[in-house]
Formats: sequence, structure tokens, C-alpha cells
Amino acid sequence: VDEFKAAKELGITTRPVLVGPVSFLLLGKMQGEGDALSLLPKLLPVYSQVLKALEEAGAEWVQIDEPCLVLDLTAEAKKAYGEAYDALTKDSKLKIMLTTYFGDLRDNLTVAAKLPVAGLHIDLVRAPGQLDDVLKAWPKGKLLSLGVIDGRNIWKSDLTKALAILEATRAVRGADEIVVAPSCSLLHTP
Repeated sequence: VDEFKAAKELGITTRPVLVGPVSFLLLGKMQGEGDALSLLPKLLPVYSQVLKALEEAGAEWVQIDEPCLVLDLTAEAKKAYGEAYDALTKDSKLKIMLTTYFGDLRDNLTVAAKLPVAGLHIDLVRAPGQLDDVLKAWPKGKLLSLGVIDGRNIWKSDLTKALAILEATRAVRGADEIVVAPSCSLLHTP
């Protein structure tokens, strides 16, 4: 929140990024035995506090990274996504960009499409074959962020290929419902 405020004071509007609560638990290590997802009810109030503070500071969008949405998930994990995002979006005006990367949503596309978020980011460098399914499943009126620039490669992207994907998507969704983006965080490039 402090970094968001500092950028805002400089006249820079940012989109804060958080690791999603379900991925946080699924990727974390439990001390002793137990089910990590059982901690979700204790974790969600903390996320809600952070989101509320960002909203009060003037944030309009928050990016929540859920990389586990491209993995094979149990029924309990899929249910946890619904519970988490229902709780996080309740009584909030923040727009959430749900972000996936490094793979294809596959069976989890249905889960993602039902979440009360304003946008979905998909990695079209690692999983270009998912685009047609996403275009069919992702609700109209919500943003679709297309990761067509390789976020893990320092070399020039194939812009002709990226433009073809963007043009095809624009023909289906319209220009107002798509965003051009790197496939993942640029953390991996110098």
C-alpha cells in the first residue's frame, strides 16, 4: 500500500500485484500434517484488509496472480477459488485482474470463468492453444489480457505472430475487451 501511495504521489497510476490466496496456500509448506486449504478462512480477512487499504488509497485495479489455476486441481481446490473470490469481491469496488501463466487453464477454465473478477490474464506464449476455449468461456463485458509477449525471453518476440493473435481476438471480442501483455511477470528477464 505504501508503494502504491508513493507512486501515486509521483503521478504514476499502478496496478498492485498480489499472490492469490489459493495459490499461496497450495504452494506453501505446512508445518506438520494438515490440509493447507483449511487455512483459507483465516487468510481471507488479511487479503480483504489489504484490498480495502488499496481501494481507500485510490487503486482501481489489483492484479492477483493464481498460477495454480494451470495445474491439476482437486475438487476442494476448485471450490476454494470460488469461496476466496466471493469473499474478496464482496463489498468491494476494486477491479481484479486474475492472472495465470506458464500453462493452459484446461479443466480450470470453468472455475476461472465463474469467478467474480473483472479480468482474466492468460499465457498465450506457453499455451497458445487455450485461446479458442477461453474466448468461448470468458464472459462478454469482462477484460481478457492476452500474454503474447514472452516474459521469459530476452529476445525479440515474433510480433507478426502476436499481431495475428490480437487481430483474431479483436474480431471476436472487440478492442475494448482485450489488453496486450507479457505472458508472465518480467521478473525473469534482465
